[in-house]
Formats: sequence, structure tokens, C-alpha cells
Amino acid sequence: MKKFIFISTIIELLAGSIFFFAPQLIPDFDTSVSGYMGMARMYGAAALGLGLLGFYTWRNSFDELLVKVFLTAFFVFNIGAFIGILSSFLGGVFANPEGAVLHLILGIFSGYYFIKHNLGDKPIGRKLLTAAAMIFGTIGVLVSQLPNILHQAGLHPDYAYSKSYEMAGKKALIITTSHGVLNFPGETDGDPTGVFASEMTVPYYEFQDAGMKVDVASIKGGEIPVDPQSFLFMIKSKSDERYLEDKDFQLKVKNSQKIDDIDFTQYDVIWMAGGWGAAYDLGQSEVLGQKVSEAYYAQKPLIGSVCHGALGLIQARDTLGNFLITGRTMTGVTDRQLIQLGITQTPLHPESELRKLGVNYKYNSGNVDMFQTISVVDEERRFVTGQNQNSGHETAQKMMAIILENSGKTILD
Repeated sequence: MKKFIFISTIIELLAGSIFFFAPQLIPDFDTSVSGYMGMARMYGAAALGLGLLGFYTWRNSFDELLVKVFLTAFFVFNIGAFIGILSSFLGGVFANPEGAVLHLILGIFSGYYFIKHNLGDKPIGRKLLTAAAMIFGTIGVLVSQLPNILHQAGLHPDYAYSKSYEMAGKKALIITTSHGVLNFPGETDGDPTGVFASEMTVPYYEFQDAGMKVDVASIKGGEIPVDPQSFLFMIKSKSDERYLEDKDFQLKVKNSQKIDDIDFTQYDVIWMAGGWGAAYDLGQSEVLGQKVSEAYYAQKPLIGSVCHGALGLIQARDTLGNFLITGRTMTGVTDRQLIQLGITQTPLHPESELRKLGVNYKYNSGNVDMFQTISVVDEERRFVTGQNQNSGHETAQKMMAIILENSGKTILD
């Protein structure tokens, strides 16, 4: 154990010195923003402090209480660092997760030596019980912090430039899929899917809170299938939680209007939500394509989408029969995100389809694309598209800003 204390002390002193005094030497920080550099130095200061404690403990390893304090502090520090670095990796701060893995290994060894040092002469049952408590305690902390970790990594981010809008008297239409099974084309069985909840709930409340009347429609009408994974505790957004308490909104979802029966030109906003289900019917619907075209030529509606919702644009054509979105700057979920999530059986992929039609496709990418986001306004300011499930707030806000700017009204802070 004394050798372990010495080795871990050297590691912490070296890491702490580099992170505190020269974080720019680390590839992940050589071009980082000042906030990341500050966090690096905070980590370095903590590592230096732990290293000095380790050195003192190594010199006085006969002190039972001191060894116990060091092993406890080392375990807590390394498990905490593992969680922090892992979330930073997911958010794209670090290019590689080796740092998180190293801290996990050091945390495991410190836990092992903690048990060996404090329970060396105790029954094996007590040792196993203590080890289990430490393992499950660590897992419990990790699980309880998953929503925060994923949020910090980029899932459902708060829009930094969010404003309050006064849109009373205006109307928004949210369109979703009617397909509820994640399957290969031609198959009928598969995991349940549908619209990804936040891609419907986030814009709904953005528009409603601004005073707009919001209607909900789907390709076939009737009850909209909502992907059950949307409501997993670590994934669901604040808007999803609000939806689960909102009986009026739930009633609209259960009894959605059929797009065939709606005049899109009577709305100020047309919004197409995504989710895996949208890959099966939004891009295949000639009716949706025709109605998007009618909305565009009516001049009034602003047309938006997020993620797979962009597929709802690919059937729209201009008066000459050409695809309406060709040459425009737009976005939708990346092929890379679908591959990373293991979803390749869907019949249409937004990035591929947009590129096929000559769209100037924009996107953000990182270690994990599901934590990235971008919202794009086309050159004519008629289409506003969001990259994925993280883009709802920004996309909806940009749409309302454009509507108010076009009307000459003042945007409130």
C-alpha cells in the first residue's frame, strides 16, 4: 500500500503541476476558451493539494488515521474526477476519455486499499459488504447525477439568448409523425418509437408562452405515438415534465388533427418535429410536401423543423416543379449521430436526403453528435431548421424573432 500511495502521489503532483501552471501544454486545452483554462487550473490546484497530502501520508504511513483520511480523500477525488471528465468528454471539451479511465482505475485501487487497510483482519463477508456499499454508492451518485451530466454535456441546453416575445393573435401548427414502430422497411415488429417528445413539447411551450394559439397535427391524425425513451429520467426535458402534467396538451396529442384537413396558410408558424418515426412518413408524404409549398407561396407562414422533422421539407416543390429547398442553407440530424446511436434501419436519413437535394447542409459535430446543436436560418428567412433534439429552444426563438422583425414590432428582453 505504501508503494501505491507513493505512485499515486507522484501522479497527482505531476498532473496538478501541469494543469495548474501550464494547462496550455495539454492538447485539449491549447486552444480552449478562458473558462476551460480556469477549470483546468482549479483541477490542478486540487490535484496538487491531494499530492501534498499523499506525500505527507507516504512519509508517515505508520499513522493509521492519516492513511485512512488519504485513502478516503483519494477515492472521493478520483471518482468525482471520473464523473467530471466523462461529462466533459461527452460535451466535446476533451478529445479522448483516457483521463476519465485513469481516474476510475485510481479510484478503484484506492477503494481496494481502503478496505484492505481498515478491514484487513475482519471477516470476508464484512469486506464484501463494504466493497458493495462503495460500488453501489458510486453507481448511485453517478445515476443520480446523470440528468445534470447529460445536460452539461449538451442535452437540452438552455438558450443563452432567450427573450420574451409577445405573439398574441398569432397561430402555430406543430406537425409530427404517425409512425410508432422502429423497424426495417417491410417489417411490422420493432421497438416502440414515434415523435421525440422534446421536439414537440419545447416549441409548443415556447409558442404558447408567447401568447400564440398552438395546434397539433400528424400525418394520419388521431393519437400521436411518442417515443417512450423521451421520458427516461435522465433524458426528459423540463418541457417534457410540463407536458406530463398538462391535460390540455395531452388531449391534443391524443386527438391530433390530420394534415390533409388543415389549411397551412392560416398559420404564422409551421413546425415539424422529429424522432425516429418521422423517418417513415414525413419525407414520404406528398400531401405534406404540397402543403409546405402552399404555405411558402402564401408568404405568411414561417416554416421550421428540428432533427428528422427536416424530412417534411423534401417533397415540397416550387412552381416549376423543382425542389423548394435546393440551394438553401439548412440543417437536420447528422448521419454520424444516427450511426453513433445505432439507428441505421430507418428508411430516410435527414443529412443524406438534404444533401441529395442540393441543400447547403450545416451542422456541428463533436465526440458525441447527440450533444451538439445548431439552428440555421435560410437566405430568404423563410425556413429555420435545427440540427437535433437540442435545437428546439433556439429554433423556436429565432422563428419568433423573425416574425416580430418582419412586423416591425419591438423584441422584449
